[in-house]
Formats: sequence, structure tokens, C-alpha cells
Amino acid sequence: MEPTEKVLSDVHLTSQNTAVDGNTYTVSRLWFTLPPSKSINVDDTEEINGTGADEDGDLMLRRKTSKCKEIGDKGVLTIAHWMETELKDVGKQLWHGSLLLADYLIHVQEELRNETVVELGAGTGLASIVASFFAKNVVCTDTGEDVLKLADHNLDQNWNCLDPIKEKNFKVCQLDWVTESPTSGTDKFTIKEEVSLINKARIFIAGDVVYDDKLTIGFFNTIYKLLMNFPAKSLYISLEKRYIFTLEDKDVVAPAFDYFCECLEALMETTSNNGVEFHYKEIPVDFPQYFTYNRTKELILYKIYTTFPNTST
Repeated sequence: MEPTEKVLSDVHLTSQNTAVDGNTYTVSRLWFTLPPSKSINVDDTEEINGTGADEDGDLMLRRKTSKCKEIGDKGVLTIAHWMETELKDVGKQLWHGSLLLADYLIHVQEELRNETVVELGAGTGLASIVASFFAKNVVCTDTGEDVLKLADHNLDQNWNCLDPIKEKNFKVCQLDWVTESPTSGTDKFTIKEEVSLINKARIFIAGDVVYDDKLTIGFFNTIYKLLMNFPAKSLYISLEKRYIFTLEDKDVVAPAFDYFCECLEALMETTSNNGVEFHYKEIPVDFPQYFTYNRTKELILYKIYTTFPNTST
């Protein structure tokens, strides 16, 4: 397709419009549930009155309330996004792959405890928001001032919705996969202050970032640099096979996904001086669905991870 042609989001949930730094976005309310046995501990008790006791001297306790848990174990995120953009700006839209990744983060939330999670190509920041519920720190990265402001806005609106008294635990910064100067951009969203967090991170995530071959090359170059250093690290990436009919093949094919698989196999054959080995596995998409969307068979989830000599993941 031509770069200037419009791409329509496959997530059609609208409620209202909002202005973010001069741009008008659609705001969608994304309802989700938490597993009852894994619900966030929001410091469940709170004294009702100054003495903490009733007339008989018995201790009176009540649950803390949360703006996101008004109806039991259900929550809602308010996500600003665009419904239609040019191809270069599709990160400003909501996509099913990001919802799949968000589901998985809830499913494996215990793996995120006390960890720093780095999202690559975050777009609206949906997966970063969900990661922030469980992780110690989240670094939300993308490139371009507009999309970074959008992610920052969405994180600011939602990061503490399960625990309104928690401390801020996210950073939004620029990380460009295809330029030699990833810190270029606005002063507000440079990577410099977050380098230490990113270098120490062991968990990386990416949701539906495979749609352009040039970006796919940049993505693999980036994850090679980020994952090749000790200790062993993991990256979870969700994607959707998008089929098109071509006259050349006279068939329905998924070229972006096929090229991703080629790059993935090439990464597995990469060697380095420190002995790091790259591995991957497809994660069955049979875990519970916590967000409301159409989970189709075209949605796929991979884990890419590293091992070092005498170590394992």
C-alpha cells in the first residue's frame, strides 16, 4: 500500500474524544478482569474512624477502594488513540496483538514481580500500563514525539488504577530502531536517564510491531543489542498474521509475518564473543482472556530468550 493511504484500526471501541498536546484522540474504555486468586494487593484494610474501633472496642476494618475496581474484580482502562492513520503512524492505534500481550502479562504476573519491564514500540502504551500493575519498574519506549506523548498520557491516566496510593513506577523514552542515534528527539523523551534501567532489565515486551520489513530489521538489530549481555533475558512478542492476496504468488500470503520468521531464524544462528545463545518458542494462546476482544487463530505469541555458558533460562 502507499505510505499516505489510511489504515483503519481493527479495534472499534469508542466513547469520547480528548485532546492530548494539541491532537484530538478517540478514548476507548477497555474493560478487563483479574483472576480472583491473583488480584492486586491494595493494602486491603483501612481504619474506618480515628480510633479504629467500634462502640464495643472491637477493631473495625474496611477494604480500600480503587477507582478501577468498582465492580468486584473488574477494571477499566481509558486509552486515548487514533482510529485511522497513515501506515507510519499505526502505533497510535489499538491492535489485537497488544490486547493479547496484555492478557499474557496478567496471566504471568508473578514473573514480573520486582522486575524492570521494557516495552519496545509501545504505541499507545497499553502493554506498559498492564505491566506497571505488577512490575517494579516499566520503561515504555517508542520513537516520535506525538506517539511518546500519547503513551505518556495513557500511562499517566492508568498506571495506578488498581492501587491509587502506589508510587509512580514508569518512564517513557525515545528508542529508535533504525537510526544510529536512538536518543535523538525531544529533551523530555530521551533515553539517557533510562539507560541504566534498560541495561539491567531482564524482561522485554513488544506488541504487534511487525508490519514493515525495514522496521522488522531494525527491531531484530535492537533486540540483539539489548539481549546479548548478561544476565539471561527474555522478550515476549505478540503479532498477528495479516494476509493479503498477491498476483505474484496467486495466493493469500502473510509477507510481514513470513519475513519476521526469516529474521527470527537468522537471530538463532547469531554468535557472539561472550557465548550468548538465542532461543525462541511459540507460546500456546490458550491462556485465559482478561480483556474483551476477538482472539483469532491469527494472533501469535513468541518468547525469545538468551542463555549463556553454564547457565539456563
